[in-house]
Amino acid sequence: MRVAIDAHALGTGAGGNESYVRSLLDALSLQSAAVAPVALTAPGWEGELPPGIASQSLRARRSWLRVVFDLPSALRHGKYDLFHAQYIAPLACPCPVVVSIHDFVWNRYPETLRPSTRYRLQALIPGTLKRARRVFVLSEAMRQELMEFYRFPEDRIDVAPPAVHARFTAGSDAAHIERVRAKHGLMADYVLYVGALQPRKNLERLFDAFAAVRNEGLPHRLAIVGHEAWMTRSIGETARRLGLEDAIVFTGYVDDADLPALIAGAAAFVYVSIYEGFGIPVAEAMACGAAVLTSNTGALAEVAGGAAMTCDPFDADAIAEGLHRILTDVHEQQRLRQAGPERARNFSHEAMGKALVAGYRKALEEPCLGVKS
Repeated sequence: MRVAIDAHALGTGAGGNESYVRSLLDALSLQSAAVAPVALTAPGWEGELPPGIASQSLRARRSWLRVVFDLPSALRHGKYDLFHAQYIAPLACPCPVVVSIHDFVWNRYPETLRPSTRYRLQALIPGTLKRARRVFVLSEAMRQELMEFYRFPEDRIDVAPPAVHARFTAGSDAAHIERVRAKHGLMADYVLYVGALQPRKNLERLFDAFAAVRNEGLPHRLAIVGHEAWMTRSIGETARRLGLEDAIVFTGYVDDADLPALIAGAAAFVYVSIYEGFGIPVAEAMACGAAVLTSNTGALAEVAGGAAMTCDPFDADAIAEGLHRILTDVHEQQRLRQAGPERARNFSHEAMGKALVAGYRKALEEPCLGVKS
């Protein structure tokens, strides 16, 4: 089964989109007996691919040129059995299509997206769903949303959670943790957030909660790891309004190789996003044995699975209460640090790869029914 994978996100620094594609390719590399994947990469990308993954370079850099012209041409010349798109598939596709969708934020919380992104997804996703034989989503919560928003047939949806990379594991060396911590300007006793800076990540409420915890006398600092994505001005303004300039460290982007040590060295890991399709940072932090505080809603509660503390992400007081408990309750810390790695083992490349291959096989056996009108 020769499958083309839309891998244009590789090398773009596109946060969760790039991480998902890397996870997908790692998972498929373990399924070489069943599938022959070919990554369709952006022009000029020269990174390393997992064993067993071939590559084909695309020509167009602009997204509309890639979708309208470049992908159909590449698929036609490559003679593929199946094309695995990310979000949006070409209108003219010479082979059957499956698609991965990572969340439905343009439907659930459209105000948290830039207007251009929101309108593009709202306009193009319905057509992709009509052309797709199957849709891969990242969680059971997303399966329900796909049926709710688009009336997509349940029996054509595959849940394939992304995998936690092997680098994320408990038991990091203390000396290495100290070196990485110093490299990024962090002292001991810090609370860690990892993710893009954008409205959906709920950082302003987190800052309100963190200010309350600091006012109770806890000495911790808050480390914000991630690049500025969009609509970020109010994040800095909130930190200044609360007088937290010296209590919050914005590290910017941190290389993946340093993340496990930063997680392992944290007093707690906090990720109280208002909405996610999955929430891979939570799974990665649990794998590292961190005490994790996350949201009690949707996919994040599903990922936590009882191995992370949860709170209402829309209530700053609830977040503050969760922060205070996770930083002061030694018994709860120990429980979470023991439960996290066990829970994270559910999110493996082997499991993801098997789910993908099963979906591919079904796609080649079934006609395209698409969305009900």
